[in-house]
Amino acid sequence: MEHRCPVCGRPIEIPSDPVSGELVDHDCGATIEIVVLDGGSIRLKPFQGVGEDWGE
Repeated sequence: MEHRCPVCGRPIEIPSDPVSGELVDHDCGATIEIVVLDGGSIRLKPFQGVGEDWGE
């Protein structure tokens, strides 16, 4: 199954053995989070996690 970036809509390569929470960088510059649902289906969403914190 072909997966598409939820930000730009272009095709995105997903590892053959994805893990829920795994991050993939896409050509458009977006960081995409892989979510593996029950039954093995995959959902992609833009990563909304915490960025780097340098203590500032």
